Amino acid sequence: MTQPQPTDLKSARDTAATAHVFAVVCLVLIGINVVFQVGRPVVAALFGDDKPWREHLHAIGLVLIALLPTFLFWEAVSQLRHALNHYRNGEFFNTAAATRVARAGDYALSALAAVILVVPTLTEWVSQRGRGGLEINLQNEFVGMIAFALLVSVAGRVLAAAAQLKAENDAFV
Repeated sequence: MTQPQPTDLKSARDTAATAHVFAVVCLVLIGINVVFQVGRPVVAALFGDDKPWREHLHAIGLVLIALLPTFLFWEAVSQLRHALNHYRNGEFFNTAAATRVARAGDYALSALAAVILVVPTLTEWVSQRGRGGLEINLQNEFVGMIAFALLVSVAGRVLAAAAQLKAENDAFV
């Protein structure tokens, strides 16, 4: 027999369920966006003008470089989706969920590193516009996003430690 849950826990589960649906919708939207961004240069390469194949390959490569942060953010949202699935099932002190939250923060930090450093540098190198070196695209908003992603990553690790402590306490009692 299932014990009745306090209103706060039911509310937390409902919120997690809603956020889970939102995460799935975001993943689908990101996927559709990627298909259209990659599809345009691929279709141009296959059915477009008579440019040399190297120019088409170059254009596709630049699009894939630009999409690197998108792939990393997609994985961050996917990790959060898995964690939210645990939470909507009432598994609040679950090590797997906490690990997913930490991974989401790590992927978000990696995506921000790609936005700030990797994509601008690789784009510059592939385009051969520059003389080499590093390109940095640091904007004020990115600093806030780095702090937020770091907080998510650390919170996930704290939640994992709390879940492990709870499991040890439950085993002891």
